[in-house]
Amino acid sequence: MIDVGLLASMAVVLIVTSVFVHPWPTSAAATGLIDVTSGALLLGVTVGRLAAVAIDDAGSLTSVADLLIIRSGVEFWPGVAAGLFWIALGARRNDVVPARRLAAITAPALVAWACYEATCLLRDGCPGPLSTIGLRPAGLAQRVFPIGLGVAFMAVGVALTLRRCHRRGMPDAQIVVLTVMALAAIRSVSSIWLPHIGNELTRQHRTSIAVGAFAFVTFTILRLRPTPAAMTERP
Repeated sequence: MIDVGLLASMAVVLIVTSVFVHPWPTSAAATGLIDVTSGALLLGVTVGRLAAVAIDDAGSLTSVADLLIIRSGVEFWPGVAAGLFWIALGARRNDVVPARRLAAITAPALVAWACYEATCLLRDGCPGPLSTIGLRPAGLAQRVFPIGLGVAFMAVGVALTLRRCHRRGMPDAQIVVLTVMALAAIRSVSSIWLPHIGNELTRQHRTSIAVGAFAFVTFTILRLRPTPAAMTERP
């Protein structure tokens, strides 16, 4: 059975992201956005799905049918790590500094994520806490605040801010780490209001907090580390 809602979401992601990334910086890639990111997206989804199945039901790793049910869960951070690795590897093959290509792709990646979150309206509705202002998903008698739309708004705001920082000369490595930190922060905050069983933090929530803390430490180290220009000027 074709998942029309998921296909529609991916179409919106591709169209909006392609418009947002134009013009593609030639210093980061000689080809288009799709050529650079398609392999990373496929690998990221594959690794994320395998990680989710391995954690939740390792026995299903031998079932191709179970693995193909993407809707039943994809581990976000393993998928992100795999995608970043693939893009960095491709940059090295093209004699491009990996940090430069990753920095160039951060804003479009955030916009793509924002589009996917916002198009929850095209899938099964947008989950969230009960609210007097919001949407009423099918099967519910009360309105909920659509967390996906809130996440999309924050992601676009971060993308625009990062693009401005990039144009003002922030080093590529700092842009990449700052993106990861902002992404982790958004996921950590949004996870508070997403439906889950029990009062404890979910695995995804804890993972996002850990990634955000690591990224914060890394970003602080990069900011405090002398730049090559500053090191040259030392007596």
